[in-house]
Formats: sequence, C-alpha cells, structure tokens
Amino acid sequence: VFILMLSAIKIPLTTNEMEYPEMVLEQFYKVAGFIYSAQTINFIITVTAIFLIIGVSTFVVNFKRIRSLDIYDYHRWEAGNRYVHAAMSLMTLNFVSFAIKLFGADLLMRYSEGMSTYEWLKLTYEEKKNKRELEKEAKLNHVPSEEELEIRKKVRIQIVLKIVRYVVTYIFLILVAIFVIIPFYWMILTSLKTYQQSKAASPSFWVSFHDAQWVNIKFVFKNLNFGTYIMNTLLVSVLSTTGTIITTVFASYAFAKIDFKGREALFSLLLMTMMIPGEIYMITNFLTVSQAGFGWIGRDLPKAGFFAAMIVPFMTSVYYIFFLRQTFRQVPDTLYKAAKVDGCSDMKFLFRVMIPMALPTIFTITILSLLGTWNAYIWPKLITNPGLYGENAKNYWLISVALRETSFTLEMGGDPLPMFNLQIAASAIVTVPLLIVFLALKKYIIKGVGRSGTKG
Repeated sequence: VFILMLSAIKIPLTTNEMEYPEMVLEQFYKVAGFIYSAQTINFIITVTAIFLIIGVSTFVVNFKRIRSLDIYDYHRWEAGNRYVHAAMSLMTLNFVSFAIKLFGADLLMRYSEGMSTYEWLKLTYEEKKNKRELEKEAKLNHVPSEEELEIRKKVRIQIVLKIVRYVVTYIFLILVAIFVIIPFYWMILTSLKTYQQSKAASPSFWVSFHDAQWVNIKFVFKNLNFGTYIMNTLLVSVLSTTGTIITTVFASYAFAKIDFKGREALFSLLLMTMMIPGEIYMITNFLTVSQAGFGWIGRDLPKAGFFAAMIVPFMTSVYYIFFLRQTFRQVPDTLYKAAKVDGCSDMKFLFRVMIPMALPTIFTITILSLLGTWNAYIWPKLITNPGLYGENAKNYWLISVALRETSFTLEMGGDPLPMFNLQIAASAIVTVPLLIVFLALKKYIIKGVGRSGTKG
C-alpha cells in the first residue's frame, strides 16, 4: 500500500515549483481505479510508513522468541504479557492488533489455566477477597511486639526509598530519551514540510497526516537520483561485508586455534596496524587502485572498476579479526585436539563447531560492517571525485557522498535558495534505515559484544 500510494504522487515539472507544492500539485489521484484526494493519499502513506517502521522492528525482535517457545512457555504469565501488548496497541489506536492480541491472550489463558480470562479474573478476585478477610481477622487477633513494629517501619522506609529511586531514575531516563528523540523527530517533521513551512521564522512542531508532503521524498528519490545512490550503497555494503566476514572468520580461526610458527608475532604486528590512522592507508590504497596500480578508476572506465575500488580495500578488518578471535578462544583447546584425534579436519571443525558457537558475534560483525559501509564518506568521495574522473563519476556516488555533494538549492534569478525540506528529506532517507536496523537488531548487537569479552 505504501509503495502504491507513493508511486501515485506526481512530481512538479520544475524545481521552481517545489517552492509552492500546495499550489501546483494535483489535488486528486487515481489509484487502482479509485479516485483519492491528495490529503487522503498523504494520510495513507504516513500511516503505512509508521506501521512499517514499528512493525518491521517488532517482527524481527519477536520472531525468534516466538519460534523458540515450547509447551512449557505457554502459561498465564505469557498470557498476561500478551494482554499488556494488547493494551499498548489500544493506546496507539491500532484496533486490529488490539483485537488479535486480545483474542490470542484469551486462547492462551484457556489453554494454560483451563478457563477464560473472565473466569480467571473472577476466581482471582474471590481468592484475593478471602485472603484479605483472613489477614484482617488475623490482624485483629494479633498484637504486634515493639520489635515487629520496628521491622515494619524499616520495611516501609525501604519500600518508599525504592519507589523514589525508581521514579527519579525513570524521570532522568525519560528526559535523556526526549533529548535524543527530538533531533530525529525534527528531521522527520521538516522532511514532510513545504519549502515555506521549513523556512518559517516561527516553525510548527506538528504536521498533520493529511498535510505531510511525501512529494519531497519522491522528488529526492527520482529527480535528485538518490534511488541510484542507495542501490550503489547497498551493492558496496553487501559485497564488502561478505568479503569482510569471509576473511575475518578464516583469519580469526587461524590465530585462535592453528598453531604455527610466528603466530603471536604476526598477530601482534596486525594489532600494531590498528594504531595507525586509517587516512594514512588511503594514499597507498589510492595509488594501488588508480592508473599507477591496477587501473580500476579513471576517466571513461567501466563502472566495475569504481565499485571494485570501493569494495576490495575494505574486505578485511584487523579489529573484527581481533573481535572474533576472542570468541573463538572461548572454545577449549581440548575440544579442538579431541576433534583432530578423531580425524576431523580444520575446515570441518570450523564450520561444524566454531561458526555455530560464534554466530552471535559473527552476526554483530555483519551489522557493524554494514553500518560502517553505509556511513563511509572519505574513501568513496575520493574514488568518485567528479573533478578527477569527470561527471560520469557521480553515477557511482554512495548515499553519504550524495548527501554532502548534491545541491539542494532553488534558482530564483538571484542567489540560490537552500531547499531545507529537500535536504532534510534526503537525510531522513539515509538515517531511517539505520534506525530500523538498530531497533530490530540491538539485542543481537549487545549480545555479540558481550560474548566477545567473556572468557569460558
């Protein structure tokens, strides 16, 4: 639905018209044989975009947990957890999700307790009521001693202090979260404003779903060629990360388990290279991939050379090798020696024992490598510099280079006017995918980092 509605929006013919999109954009669109107003289209796109950001992250986070549930995990506490999720869906006005989760929680309660939720609540209420009456009767018949009163007083003080500590802690965390969220919120808000709204002296802090200018996003994708830049970035990220994982796994295994002369000296030498700033390597790397070396980059050369120059020099990482080696060293050497005695080869031991045990760390390295490639700027900028290799080099820009080098200006006969809404829309396109990846996979990142530093 998101793609269908976004594709229906028509972009103004010239950049000048982007200054007043509310005056030049069509007010009605035909989608799948139905006529929708522009406000309805914007509303549907906004709702589906919010659903995708939250839904994709939530699905990834909960998919593995739900698949790993066994019969012993189906109990009333799990049902209560689903009731909480249903309440959260209701608070976000997601009535469909609320109904589904409520129905699922009731089924789980019937399965685990043999009764409906209403019957369980009624029974629990009666039990609590009887318990309170018994406690009240026991309290009347019992005269507490001074020591007991003193203990109760200390317990109450501890409870109050604990509550105050929790309240202060969460207030502090909420304030920190607000300061962190505000820049992201302002970025998304500005990317969906008109040009006049984005440069207003008194900016608005809210844009209604009906007035969200999704034409900015489409304009950046098509007219500013950001769709091509994203595809370039994905290609470089995937190939570079694949090469990094392959070299990291084999090198880490060799340094962790294979005993050869000079192993520790060679590994120490590799660690010493981490002390050298990466910018220094760019000189030798540039000479290697330029006409003085392999000749991958230059004027009127095929695009494969430009991509190879951005991928091959970064298909290995000393930091990731050290990172994964620490995980591999957690596997006892006795297990490795026993496997060798049984005739197991190094390759078989690596793929059947080491890699399955180190999957969280490998997964973390994959994510960090992807994020690093996505944010890379200096080397891709040097390789695809139009001043050195002509205007054709712009076709190989990565998303970070395009965000810096693209001219988000409006020519009005005088000085160029900066189009803040388009520039922020491009920034949102770069940032939101990273945000979704982090929200969906943060648990695995933290788990992998924790495992790499734990011995045994």
